[in-house]
Order: sequence, then C-alpha cells, then structure tokens
Amino acid sequence: MDDFWPVNSPLPEKGPTAEQRRTLEGLLFILNHESNTSLRLKAVRALSRFEEMSALRTLAELALYDEDEAVRLAAHQELADLFGEESDSFLESIRLEFEGDEENETESFSSSLMDHKNPADYSLPPVVQEERTPLWLWVALFVFIVGGVIVFILR
Repeated sequence: MDDFWPVNSPLPEKGPTAEQRRTLEGLLFILNHESNTSLRLKAVRALSRFEEMSALRTLAELALYDEDEAVRLAAHQELADLFGEESDSFLESIRLEFEGDEENETESFSSSLMDHKNPADYSLPPVVQEERTPLWLWVALFVFIVGGVIVFILR
C-alpha cells in the first residue's frame, strides 16, 4: 500500500472524523519519530491530502527544517502542488512564525501559541475533562437519605 489515506474518503465540511484524526496523529508520529526515509516520504504524501491547517503547517515545517533532504524536498513539492506559486509565501510565513521577523519584533497571538514548535502540540483540539461530583456532596446525600429512612422508621 503506497498511501495511508483511503482514495475515496473525502474530508467532511466540519473537520476530520475520528478515524481521520487517528490517521493524522499516526502520520505525525511517523514524521517525528521514524528514521526510515521511505516511510517518511509516504507519510508526507499522505499528509498533503489533509485539508487542515495543522497538516499544512507540518508540511511547511518539514520543507523548512527537516534533517533529511529527501523529506524536505518531498514536503516542498507537495506544498508547491497544493499552493502553486503561493507555496513560497506560505513557507515564508511559517518560517517567520518560527524564527521571528527581525524587522518587526511585535509578538502576535499566533506566534505566542507556537512556542513549542512541535507539530503534535497543535494537531488536534485539547481533550476537555468533565468535572465530577465532589465526594462531600455524595456523603451529604447519603447521610440525608439514611437520616430520612431512620426518622421514617422511628415514627
């Protein structure tokens, strides 16, 4: 299998499905931790099929900073295929976000979010943990119910 992305699986209007998110996470893991160039090149091709900013940013970071020249060139080519002549300006905007603009040192909100410089940090929205009912409330409810049962029995 040459690609990780099913051919007849378009991205939905409201973002990727859970399966597509897992695929994206897997691709990011491969690109960040795998040393096999062939596998990383396949991951770059598959990543270019995601119409999501995190995937595009990752491609730009690979094109700019990856140690493997073949991966850098493949990521640059995928961005050129996606953006055409605008790919260089997109790469430049990502480079400025990471390295900063020497001419204009104003800190923008988006660049303050990019302090981690790890694609996995912004690939998916954070998981929200729901609050649980405090233990003291359960104890108070138990005492109230048991007290009501005792009062009812003693009458």
